[in-house]
Amino acid sequence: MKNVKVLLGIVVIIGILAGAVWQFYLKNQMEYARIATAYGAKQVCSCRFIGEREMQSCRQDFTDNISALTITQHDETITATAPLGLAKGSARYTPELGCSLVK
Repeated sequence: MKNVKVLLGIVVIIGILAGAVWQFYLKNQMEYARIATAYGAKQVCSCRFIGEREMQSCRQDFTDNISALTITQHDETITATAPLGLAKGSARYTPELGCSLVK
């Protein structure tokens, strides 16, 4: 019975620590990932379709902070995905209107 109480106490402490880490660190990181993927998709879309450059050339425009994104093209849509698929952003090219973010 004593072992169960000790184990339960450890589980509660780990849960509190996990909640604190989420609240004060990971929550902000998720917001940064959402912003970075949207930014990356829009920039590459503009570079690729408006600037008429190759995908590899467009990827070289980014700093190391955004180079971790996986950027793919499907037809006239560019999608940027954060590591582990935590966030995703897409931008679509429309002739005469340019690139815009897709929800």
